[in-house]
Amino acid sequence: MPQSPDSCRPNPRQASAYETEPTTWVSYRSNGRLLIIGDSDAVVPVTERLPAMLRRFVLFTDSPPEPLAESLKSREIPYLEPCADINIEGHLGAFRVETRCGGIRIDARVALLPPETAFDLILDLQNPPAIDLPVPPIGYFAPGRDAEKREQALNALAEMVGEFDKPKFFEYRPELCAHGASRIEGCRSCLDACGTGAIESRGDRVSVDPYRCQGCGECATVCPSGAMNYLYPRRIDSLKCLRLMLDAFFEAGGDRPELLLHDSSAGATWIAEYESELPENVLPYELEALGASGMDFWLSALAYGFERVTLLAAGKLTEPTRRVLAEQIGYAGEILSGMGYPSDSIRLICAEDWPSALEPLPASPCRTHARFAADDDKRTVIRLAIEHLYRQAPSQPESTVLSAGAPFGEIRVDKEKCTLCLACVSVCPERALADGQDVPQLKFIEANCVQCGLCEKACPEHAISLAPRYLFDQQEARRVRLLHEEAVFRCVECGKPFATAAMIKTITQRLQHHPMFQGPNLRRLLMCDDCRVKAHFEHLSQKP
Repeated sequence: MPQSPDSCRPNPRQASAYETEPTTWVSYRSNGRLLIIGDSDAVVPVTERLPAMLRRFVLFTDSPPEPLAESLKSREIPYLEPCADINIEGHLGAFRVETRCGGIRIDARVALLPPETAFDLILDLQNPPAIDLPVPPIGYFAPGRDAEKREQALNALAEMVGEFDKPKFFEYRPELCAHGASRIEGCRSCLDACGTGAIESRGDRVSVDPYRCQGCGECATVCPSGAMNYLYPRRIDSLKCLRLMLDAFFEAGGDRPELLLHDSSAGATWIAEYESELPENVLPYELEALGASGMDFWLSALAYGFERVTLLAAGKLTEPTRRVLAEQIGYAGEILSGMGYPSDSIRLICAEDWPSALEPLPASPCRTHARFAADDDKRTVIRLAIEHLYRQAPSQPESTVLSAGAPFGEIRVDKEKCTLCLACVSVCPERALADGQDVPQLKFIEANCVQCGLCEKACPEHAISLAPRYLFDQQEARRVRLLHEEAVFRCVECGKPFATAAMIKTITQRLQHHPMFQGPNLRRLLMCDDCRVKAHFEHLSQKP
């Protein structure tokens, strides 16, 4: 029977109905080689209950009794004992384990496994475990002495033999990364936010292990430059989905919509149970993880027409996720309150608090709904959303102050200290700082600044400080601003300009009492490179 036009209309409560561009996949292969770690009392009951498909290996943290040792040998279960200082790296199908056994540091793979193989799975019964991360690697289970968690681990292990795929959740664009420059560390937001240990520093850039990444999303949420992006789904697809949801909602006669963000695990379970009890204006939206959305998504939702964005924590949040969300919601709230909007237009609530959280919505953030298309650049999306909100804001200040750590702001230069050495320019990864080319000047473009702190750390005179804020006038934010300029110092011999007056003054003041710079040597500091060399050789030729 033909469908009516209304039945073909997208359901605004079913975000999954909208097509998104697929991401690539990461593949694992597990052959069932299971390493069990713990003392004799913990290990023995476990080895008896594991299915035959799991090939068992043991690291004892004590010395097992002789009958137990003989029993393991008879069942061809290789083991090492006693083991201490156990270090584990890797993931499902590719774990590497080092330990100290009998006073010698050894590779457990070499000692227990055939060549060219690795441990596929690890059951760690130690307390505390060898890996203490909010989100441990896939294939690693650390139930400790907890009987319930041990049962869950044993059940899960039986299902982890074979080939497995998961999405590649992230995209890293190193050319935008503000992690470091010239061996100076700047931004480390993604490193501090990652709960899986998948991100490591690699000098001026970072490295992300796609096998360790589990899609928490905090790295992309906190990245100030957009170097780290979430791909499951992509920003463009997520924002397109928001617009289509709202179109369907308003076409159906809806009013004052609220966006309810939840994760795909505990949050999805909660929604399935309580969706019928939600008010009609509350539109659930499923994310892979609650930390996978940030200011670009939340502010765009408000600009598109949602009157509030609520993040629903239905399960226990890891410490990194809770901290990241609190910080980012705080920055967004400061920007909104600076324009006169309620700071709780974006909020995080626990599922158990939901009934009491149904207070009336704040005043409508946006009378006219934005239609800007999604962009691949995170900061561009944030700027477009804020520009739209600002045009109809209750208050329109020039700027608003943000808390330390915010990804927007200016730098301030102490002109009394600055010698225009331009070390700050050489390390700026976002081209927010520039020199005056032929004249001694320091210039700044605020729209490009991500507050990474590299310029502050690189300045030998400690003349630079960060000032987090959001400058609403984007024409002014993109304007090249002169921060400092100095008079040119000319060589006392040939008159060639080669430094700034402030730089020469600083150098001569610091070295005037040094024994190596007395008499004519001090004067050579006032010369250009060519004249300094000439003066040096003239001095040598005059020696008897």
